[in-house]
Amino acid sequence: MNEHPTFSATPSEPTQVLPPRTRAGSGTVVTVEGGRRSHGVVAWLIALVVIALLAVVAVIVDQTFQARAERNVADVIATSVGADASTVGVTIHNRPFLAVLVTDELQGIDVTVPKATVARDDTTVTFRDVKAHASGIRHARQSSQTVAETMSATGRIDWPELSRLAGGKISYNDDTGDTGRVTIVREMSVLGARVDVSITAVPGVEATSRRVTLSNPSASLDGIPIPDMLLKPILEGITQRFTLPDLGNLQYDSLKATPQGLEFSLVGTEVKLSDLTGQ
Repeated sequence: MNEHPTFSATPSEPTQVLPPRTRAGSGTVVTVEGGRRSHGVVAWLIALVVIALLAVVAVIVDQTFQARAERNVADVIATSVGADASTVGVTIHNRPFLAVLVTDELQGIDVTVPKATVARDDTTVTFRDVKAHASGIRHARQSSQTVAETMSATGRIDWPELSRLAGGKISYNDDTGDTGRVTIVREMSVLGARVDVSITAVPGVEATSRRVTLSNPSASLDGIPIPDMLLKPILEGITQRFTLPDLGNLQYDSLKATPQGLEFSLVGTEVKLSDLTGQ
């Protein structure tokens, strides 16, 4: 009997262990979701950058139009008061500025003018170092209709200009700075002779008539005091022509004598731009 090895249908060798199949939710799937999340973060970053760039562009455009509007306002003011436009400072307060295209309003505006000559009717006055602030400005896109809800301004009238207005030499006469008195020297005719009358007084302003007033006056002629009954017509002759320009609803509030001249302040409500520019 031949002995041959016997082979069974089923191998007797150990079964080979294969790697487990990747299950749902395994590391491979997590890797795919992580990639998607990374793409989402990148998309958000790109969107944020685009938004930031658009915001920067919007700010630049807004500032550009605001600067252009400020130059235009400076040109209008310079033309109306005989000033150099490069010396006129204009700052518009509006954020964003382009909102004016929808609202036709500005929150506020500041103006500085070193020298402004204003002519109204028969009165011409040169103001110095003018600073003005207006708020609540309506109809801002049409200068002929522009109105400021409130406005205030300060400035100065120099002594040479005051002397021209008063018809006599006027100067500061207050060494202590407490009383704010001025001295006016005016040539007058007395019995055919020309004499100088010296008057000291405290200047002020009458809002309605815009006349410069002279309170607590005293006068002398060649060092001799002039009685009040003779002083009154002299003062009336001075103040009658000592009138400041009409600025509409922007009215003269006060005058104060200083070594440089008369400092003034003005206040007003519902002030029309056309009343200030004469246009």
